[in-house]
Order: sequence, then C-alpha cells, then structure tokens
Amino acid sequence: MGPARPQSPVIRVVLDTNQLVSALLSPGGPAFEILKACGIIGEKKYELVLSPAVLREFRRVLSYPRIKKALAWPEDKIDIFVTLLSDIAHVVEDRGGERIVRDDPDDDKFFHLAVIAEARYIVSRDSHLLSVKEYQGVRALRPEVFLSALRKGVL
Repeated sequence: MGPARPQSPVIRVVLDTNQLVSALLSPGGPAFEILKACGIIGEKKYELVLSPAVLREFRRVLSYPRIKKALAWPEDKIDIFVTLLSDIAHVVEDRGGERIVRDDPDDDKFFHLAVIAEARYIVSRDSHLLSVKEYQGVRALRPEVFLSALRKGVL
C-alpha cells in the first residue's frame, strides 16, 4: 500500500469576474481573502473554477483604462497573473445551455460553468446572479456570506 494521497478541497467555487477584479483592487477586502483561500497565497481551502471565457473577460476588464490606472500593473504583470490563475484554477469549458439569469443572460455562463464543474457556489455581488439564489444545486452567495462560512468551516 502506497502513501496516502492528499485529499482535494471539498468544494469547488466559481468567482464572478467582478470578484476577481475586486480582489486585485482591494487587497485585504473580502474578495481578496476569498481569492487567497483558493491557494494563490497560503493554504488551499477550496478549488477555484474558471472557464476560458471568464479568464478572457477578466483579462479584458483589467485593460479598461480606469482599472489599469487603479491597478497600476504593466501588461506583462497582468498576463502573468492571468496565467497564474489559469494554472491554479480548475479550468472547464463552458458549453452554454438554458437561460437562467432572466435580467442578464451574459451571467448565465457562471451557472453553466458551476454546473459543468460540479461547483457548489458562485461568489458574487451581482444582483442578477444573487436573484437566482439556487440552480441545480448551485447557490449564489455574497462574498461576506461565503467568507464567513469558509472561516467557520461550514461549507
């Protein structure tokens, strides 16, 4: 019998694009704490789930003039960070599907991704995502709620 294999994190979690951006713009804020907990810094407490489409959207948002000014990162640092995220995350292709988020169909991709990747949560402040509450076992949670549950170990 060989050595015991380390267990993978219990839960998979999708962070919406705004949470990824907020993590960079507000170090020490809830989004940053949540991103850290995927193992980017310190102990891995959950598995981050992303798709190529979400990574592209994240990269595009980081190039917006006001975001670039606030972040003050050169292009190569942004590219390195996006690559780091794709290396750390469980990256799954979103194949689309039915309409879920009535008022913002572009947000459907986060639920589709979560379902395909068997993620349990989407972390977001987006009112359209949060209005869905639950879809096929996936719950949309505000960052503070997710972070509190993560700290208490009740996810």
